[in-house]
Amino acid sequence: MSSGAGRVPAGLATTAAWAWRLLLLAVVAYLVVWLLALLWIPALALVAAVLVSALLRPVTLLLRRALPGPLAALVTLLAALAAVAGVGYVIDLRVTQQLPQLTDEVVDTVNRLRNTLAAAGVPINIPAVDEIEQQVVAWVRQHQGDLLSYLGTGARVVVEYGTVAVLTLFVTFFLLYDGERIWRWLVGLLPARAERRADRSGRLAWRTLTAYVHGTALIAMIHGVVIGGVAFLLGVPLALPLGVIVFLGSFLPIIGALIGGGLAVLVTFGTQGWVAALILFGVLIVEDQLEAHLLQPLIVGRYVRLHPLAVGVVLTVGTVLGGVVGALVAVPVAAIVYRAGPALLGRDARDRTDPQRA
Repeated sequence: MSSGAGRVPAGLATTAAWAWRLLLLAVVAYLVVWLLALLWIPALALVAAVLVSALLRPVTLLLRRALPGPLAALVTLLAALAAVAGVGYVIDLRVTQQLPQLTDEVVDTVNRLRNTLAAAGVPINIPAVDEIEQQVVAWVRQHQGDLLSYLGTGARVVVEYGTVAVLTLFVTFFLLYDGERIWRWLVGLLPARAERRADRSGRLAWRTLTAYVHGTALIAMIHGVVIGGVAFLLGVPLALPLGVIVFLGSFLPIIGALIGGGLAVLVTFGTQGWVAALILFGVLIVEDQLEAHLLQPLIVGRYVRLHPLAVGVVLTVGTVLGGVVGALVAVPVAAIVYRAGPALLGRDARDRTDPQRA
């Protein structure tokens, strides 16, 4: 007589087998996140260097036609730093010149809004600017000790992020100059059977990352130029800084351009009134639709084939795990895993999604 009662059902056995595998993956993921949090300065510098290298690599390859490799990498890096410093200087100059005008116009708009609502019979009580100032001064006097500790923490943060910046520049230089040899050395550490797979998946991952960074930078530039240009035509103060904010925010998928553009709309409303704000808001909505239905599919869609739902989930997970930095790298990491994973697992990656064949 067979004792069927002692057997484990097939479904339960399969579920248990998958459960311990998923549990093992969760433990490994936790250990990786813990290690990255412990070594966050070199990890952040390495991630930033890889992203910057993916953006600047074509410039270095172009300069190598006339310059030696180290000099081409150095010129590329110095030119990028000069461009960033120049934009920062112009923004600082603009903010210094136009901030008083911006403050006055925002106050005038608030007063006009209060008078309009009062004339319409809507009860509203907006505190006067001097009352706000008195409250701020009182808060500062009350929390002087806390402010000193904040300043000390701020100095430590400046030192830490300064270290990240210096290390990023150092790593970026060597990636631009000798990235190919560094990669061959890393792959050469693997067993011969795994070397070919790792090499192919790594190169596919690099092409995907490069395409994503270049496409996202182009889309961000379009957003910044359009929103900043419209704000300038509407006579909005700080149009250039607002355009740069939209440009930087556009590197955050889905919501970044909307957040930066929303700030521009608020500034426009505070300085030029609701008609100009509605115009800029309409341009922002059109821009968002163009990105979703034209720019993203046309520029990066052939390289980053992720469903919008997947992008949203990945973005949320990245934000929870790593804050702003996690949100910035979540989508490219997911795209790299999606594109290079099959090659690493030994499948034939020369299919319809291979950028070389596309």
